[in-house]
Amino acid sequence: MRAMVVGKWGEAFKLEERLDPQPAPGEAVMKVRAAGVGLTLVTMRTGIFGGTAPRIMGHELGGDIIAVGDGVENVKIGQRCAVYFYLNCGHCRWCRNGRETLCENHEGYVGVHRDGGYAELVSLPSENFLPIPDNLDYEGAAIAADAVNTPWHCMRERAQINPHDDVMLVGAGGGVGIHGVQVAKIFGARVIAVDITEEKLELASKWGADEVVNFRAIEDLAAEAKRLTDGKGVDAAIDFVGKPETFQACIDGLAVGGRAVVIGAQPGDVKVNPVNLVITEQIITGSRHSTRAELIETMNIMARGLVTPVVGKRLHFTEVEELFQDLQDEKLLGRGALTYD
Repeated sequence: MRAMVVGKWGEAFKLEERLDPQPAPGEAVMKVRAAGVGLTLVTMRTGIFGGTAPRIMGHELGGDIIAVGDGVENVKIGQRCAVYFYLNCGHCRWCRNGRETLCENHEGYVGVHRDGGYAELVSLPSENFLPIPDNLDYEGAAIAADAVNTPWHCMRERAQINPHDDVMLVGAGGGVGIHGVQVAKIFGARVIAVDITEEKLELASKWGADEVVNFRAIEDLAAEAKRLTDGKGVDAAIDFVGKPETFQACIDGLAVGGRAVVIGAQPGDVKVNPVNLVITEQIITGSRHSTRAELIETMNIMARGLVTPVVGKRLHFTEVEELFQDLQDEKLLGRGALTYD
């Protein structure tokens, strides 16, 4: 099979010929039909997530099961499936309590700790394959597997969005953020979209943002959040960028009872006044990916047309390096997508 391989962490992809994978007991092999590309992968390629190289990256995947190993009962040959990103045990207290991302026996990530899908075939534990609904195509399923299920988990479980909420999304024009705009609208929120270019803000408006803010054109994002809410502050602020200055603005711009959630985390410190937390009962927290159940829910809402995949650029998987460069240059609007025909 053809595969795009990172020889050492930090290096560019190179096209290689690899042996076709064979399924071990409890595993299945999928022929990849579509893949997503986002900024998380650029960070992963630095080696900061661990794992070993050479490595075939890629975890946002949709395709067809073509082989199953001994003991596999949850998927069958010919079934269309998406891929769940985390390599979890499925039986610890967190996995059984609906919080798989906190797994006590977490073994890493698809495309980092074992080969992913920037290749024609991928072999994984069968539990990492989830059926795609009939009305959702491969590309939609691939984008669901990170860019949509991540904000779905965040909005519902961590930020707890309600129909009366004013919600600020920082990084709203990116691959996860633009789908976050749509998810927030499903929950009935008024959305304030924040980003750094007019093109990204126009995209956010197109997909439902009620207000837009150019982060580079203002002096104080927290003050702008309060101005746009008549002094109240936002009920939820979700940071897809995660720089200390952006997350500090999210915290400082909260209303009484507000929730600040960071998804795209970068190193650094923020200041929190414990007295203020007691007085306001604000919540400051993080959000990690989603559970398998939430990915299934995400694909179902997309199959119903409630969230639409927003693809800014589409290339053949052998051209994935170009998408990585666009992400590093902050030029990509929406999500990157790969084809395999």
